[in-house]
Amino acid sequence: MPSIKVGKQLKKPKSFEYGLFSEKALDFIDNSDAFVNISHGSVRSSKTITANVRWLDFLTNSPHDEFLLTGKTRDTIERNVVRDLIRMIHGKMYYDYNKGDGYFDIGGKRIWLVGFNDEGATDKIRGMTVGGWYGDEVATAPESSIKMAINRCSLKGAKMFWTMNPDSPYHYIFKEYINNKELKEKGVVKVWHFTLKDNLNLTEEYVEQLKLLYSKSALQYKRYILGQWVIAEGAIYDKFVESENTFKKIPKTDEINICCDYGVSTVTTFGVMGIKKSLSEGNTYYLLEETYYDAEVIGINQTDSQRVNDILRLQKKYNLTNENTLFLPHDAASLKAECEQDKRIRMKVRTYTPNTFEDIKTIQQLIADRKFKIHESCTNSITQAQTYAWDKNAQKKGEDKPLKVDDHCCDMWRGGILGPRNRRDPSLEIIDL
Repeated sequence: MPSIKVGKQLKKPKSFEYGLFSEKALDFIDNSDAFVNISHGSVRSSKTITANVRWLDFLTNSPHDEFLLTGKTRDTIERNVVRDLIRMIHGKMYYDYNKGDGYFDIGGKRIWLVGFNDEGATDKIRGMTVGGWYGDEVATAPESSIKMAINRCSLKGAKMFWTMNPDSPYHYIFKEYINNKELKEKGVVKVWHFTLKDNLNLTEEYVEQLKLLYSKSALQYKRYILGQWVIAEGAIYDKFVESENTFKKIPKTDEINICCDYGVSTVTTFGVMGIKKSLSEGNTYYLLEETYYDAEVIGINQTDSQRVNDILRLQKKYNLTNENTLFLPHDAASLKAECEQDKRIRMKVRTYTPNTFEDIKTIQQLIADRKFKIHESCTNSITQAQTYAWDKNAQKKGEDKPLKVDDHCCDMWRGGILGPRNRRDPSLEIIDL
């Protein structure tokens, strides 16, 4: 009879009751076939149990013999993963769990157990070659350890399965994997976002108690209940809720303009801003599309001629004419001159000079009222809506100034939202506040 070895103590496992699996959980079990498969979201949303089932299935069908299982420490690996794995396989297949020596054998497959609690974890797996990796609490691991573990999964058909609760949107996992459009489009990474609704085994009473438990902290509520990657403190647009401030289907709008944030050697981003006007309810603003050229990442500065080409593409796609306006920031004088000289640009070209604090107040209210919505394809805007933060050092001096980090999309929106309001066009001067 197999047993759990924890030091010298032997424990007989209880039988495991699987309960119900949601459609999302079943989708993860059946379709997590990418190189990196990520399950993230709310606490108690069935991420780990679902990943356990998938991991056992993967082990059973893999031709390889050695694998990696990581967590914050070996204690958390045992508590979060190993105990339930043993209950799942007890009496059905051979296993041998040796916490002291850091391995867990299942049916002839050896799984090395490694705690990823500091940078020293990198040395623990250096030189390993494994056929797969199950990472629990991956967001708590040092980046160097994650990169090293990825390199260890070099055997043919190797796959990774990561579970985690949300952290900051600045977190490298969110930026480099979860929010990496290219990797997801190429099928290298697949992502599942779990919420409490995906755990069909929770009672309504328990869910309500859990919500009350975290209700006093906006940060914890957003991360642990809503499963959102939000900044820890000082968020400017803290009323932004991705499920309510984003949209999929393009709505009918009364006007479309183009807005911009201009960077010579940094980021230039254009936005297509649709306006749905209503005298009774106030305008609703829809960011239909964004472009985002990061010269620092790409390594080549974009010329004004190339920026004009971006504008022309958007103009053609949305059939924009002299009834529409291109709002450029006040520091984009050279781009404005290029646009005015280029006869292919049919739109009116206007300069928008921001009033930073007042603009932010207006957009804060629009977001809170769900009157500013961002298309789901505008991933940079969605991220920056949640990371745009006040400058703590400026606040210590009594100044309300945004932190000049990843703020390009937030600056871009201003022209599209505030530009028409300041244009003295009676048909657009509709009060939203």
